Order: sequence, then structure tokens, then C-alpha cells
Amino acid sequence: MTFKKIISNKPNCQFEPSILRKRRVGAFTLIELLVVIAIIAILAALLLPVLTRAKETALRVACKSNLRQMGTSLQIYAQDNNNVLPDLRYSPFSSNPGAAVGNWPWDITTNFTDQMINNGASRNVFYCPSNPQFNSDFTWFFNISNNVSWRITGYVWLLPGSGMNMTTTLPETKYWKTNTLGVPGQYSPSDAEVGVDDVLRDSITLRWNLITEGELGNNLPAIAAGVIQRTSHLAGALPAGGNEMFEDGHVEWRQWWVMFPSKSPPPKYFGGGTGVPTFLF
Repeated sequence: MTFKKIISNKPNCQFEPSILRKRRVGAFTLIELLVVIAIIAILAALLLPVLTRAKETALRVACKSNLRQMGTSLQIYAQDNNNVLPDLRYSPFSSNPGAAVGNWPWDITTNFTDQMINNGASRNVFYCPSNPQFNSDFTWFFNISNNVSWRITGYVWLLPGSGMNMTTTLPETKYWKTNTLGVPGQYSPSDAEVGVDDVLRDSITLRWNLITEGELGNNLPAIAAGVIQRTSHLAGALPAGGNEMFEDGHVEWRQWWVMFPSKSPPPKYFGGGTGVPTFLF
């Protein structure tokens, strides 16, 4: 039946809505839209931790690669020096015999970094990729002068002289490693750490994710430059652990619960005390 016939047969009736109304375009209702948004939010909440863990895993691998490169450089240095590791207290690393330059155990002389770079390292490998803001001109050129030159790096060093200028009475000498052959009866090259990730705690706030005291914490130019001193690998506000480079050149990941078991004080650490954070490894 045509449209004209409907009008002629039913002159006193209203037009058929099903015929006159345009066909409605399909669309979501408000409830359907809210359900879709809720599903997306749930999926995102489930996937975000997985993506975060995947990213952190990739950063750990990159960090391990950095330490391996530095381990190779140290091995080359030691082979050219009777298997002896650098002693930061003496020439060419210090102009004052018996006294190392720098304040904290992540400080290292420019002569040391130059030696490492000559043996295959580069500036970037001195900083953990989990804290990329720390790799800045401010830390790399932190204290450069004619007589005493040193840099802040992203790793803690266990070489002779490292950390000896921290304002603390804790002994650091027992952690110093002097050669790549180990010391008979004490440790072997495969279990003696030489360079470790930054794992440190503020002695005042007890925070691991932001150190407000000491070398950079009270220095406004560093804060303005976005240089944050903190534990490199974090799991929320707590450390996740850290990579460690050993005398024989291999690198291992050490879990946080191994570095800081449920006892106090932790088994291995530098520093501590008012104004000086605690470095753990």
C-alpha cells in the first residue's frame, strides 16, 4: 500500500508513526556506555601493574648492562696493574696521599672515570636508568676544580677510600675491595661486591624514595634542576633491591629482603647518623 492510499483511506486518522518517522540511527544508551567504561577501567587496573613490572624489569636489565660494562673496564684496569683495583686514596686518584676525594660512597674522582672511559665505559653507564634524572651535568660536574675533582655517580663503590669522608663513625674499610683475585680465607672474586646500585635511606625522615639531607638534598640548584637523590629501584615507596657488580665482573640482582632482613642494623651498610643517609648493599 502506498503512502497516498493510506491518506485517502484514513482521512481522519493521524499519520502512522512507523511510516513517517525516519529510521533511528543505532547508538549506545547511557547505561551501555557506563558499562563499557567500567570494563575498560577494570582492564586498565589489571594491566597497569603488569606493565609497570615489565618496565621495571627492562630497567633492571639495562642497569645490569651498565654494571657489566664497568666490571669489564675494572678488569682491564686490574690486568694492567697486577690485578689490583684502584685505590682512591692515592695518585692518580687523589692529590693528597692517604686521603680520598668526595663525600659519599657514590663520589668518584675524575681520574677514575677517565680511566674507566679509556677502558670502554661511557658517562651513561655511571648512572642507573631507573633514576634517569640523576644523570645530569649537575652530578657529573658536581665538584670540578684544578686540584680536587670528583663526580657524583649513580652507584656506590666499594673501592679503597670510598665513603671515608662521610661524617660517621661506622667503619667502611671492611667493605673495601683491593684486588680481583680476592683475599684467601675472606672472600672470593665471585662473592665480593665492587659496585652496587644506590639503595639509601634518609636518616631523618627514614624515607627511601627521597633523600633530603646531605650532598644534594639541601642544594637548591640541584632541586631546581630536578636531580632527585633516592634509591634507584623502587617498589612503591620501598626499595625493590639492587644490582651488584662483583670482582670477577659478573652482576647479580639482590632482592630487598636479602639486603635488609627483618633485623636492625642491616648486615652491610655505609653511613648513617644525623645529616648522613644510610647506604645499603
